[in-house]
Amino acid sequence: MGEVTIKVSVPDNAEKAFIKAVEETAKFFNERGRFFELMNELKGAIKTEKSWKELKMEIYEQNLP
Repeated sequence: MGEVTIKVSVPDNAEKAFIKAVEETAKFFNERGRFFELMNELKGAIKTEKSWKELKMEIYEQNLP
């Protein structure tokens, strides 16, 4: 695994948020193989006629305050 150092300018008081976003993105790319394995295991687990898009919208609407 390689290591990359990036120097960027960010708005004041946004350093921690930027670092966290970059770390989470790197974590996703490091673990994406496992993510796609899990998604393939889940495929077909929910018996429904609805599309992923419809299910996603329902979940989003349920989580609105």
